[in-house]
Amino acid sequence: MQTLHSLCIAILALNEASTISNCLNSAQFADQILVIDSGSTDPTTSIAESLGAEVYHHPDWQGFAIQRNRALNYCKCDYIFFLDCDEVIPQKLADEIRVAVGQGTINRGLIRWEDYVFGKRLHGIHQTKGIARLFKLSDLAGFEGQVHEGAILRAAPQTLLFQTRLIHHSRRSIHQSLLKLAQYSQLAAIKLRNSKSHLGVATGLIHAVPRFLNLYFVKLSFLSGAEGFLYSLLVALEVFFKYCAAHYDSGPEASTPVRR
Repeated sequence: MQTLHSLCIAILALNEASTISNCLNSAQFADQILVIDSGSTDPTTSIAESLGAEVYHHPDWQGFAIQRNRALNYCKCDYIFFLDCDEVIPQKLADEIRVAVGQGTINRGLIRWEDYVFGKRLHGIHQTKGIARLFKLSDLAGFEGQVHEGAILRAAPQTLLFQTRLIHHSRRSIHQSLLKLAQYSQLAAIKLRNSKSHLGVATGLIHAVPRFLNLYFVKLSFLSGAEGFLYSLLVALEVFFKYCAAHYDSGPEASTPVRR
């Protein structure tokens, strides 16, 4: 007899009123929906509550890993899937997630993105390894890391790569992209500053230029025209500025994780 398992979808949010409706509507198949809010001043939380989400307020931002760990404390289900506000779960992926959760044999599910930049689907940039988003709660010890945080499992990974891609509106506007660039560069700089890596402008260029060339030519983002160029440039600039920020920035502002 098949054992039924329950699913929680958890979302970290901060001033996402323009995107959270589509995100939450795609998550309605879950048994529980959590929104961990980091201090929104727009209607994000009221929209989330109107769509049936449990909203919890944690404005004392300490990084992505801490917010994800807080979500674990509210999860009442066997599995938890982490969804970002700029993402939408297609129906086919929802079906795959339901099947995996129902079977209960895996403890980690990987997704790949179908990226949209400035309203246009991004061609190329094919992900192969996948990003871990679904976890069996009993095997999940927690998360660590300021940016691109990683999960710590108590048991050996039993992994499934979902075949349907998660829709990701990663760059919606230039303004939003620059805010994201500043945030990710600063968070990465905090970690980099404590390493033995060479820092500064020259090191930033050494890493950023190959990153741009790889995304634009090798990963074929040039097939997406101007949008593909902007995407590659913004990602490369994020790499460049993290080495600059790690070298030049100092004081409380430089070491305090930013939300935006």
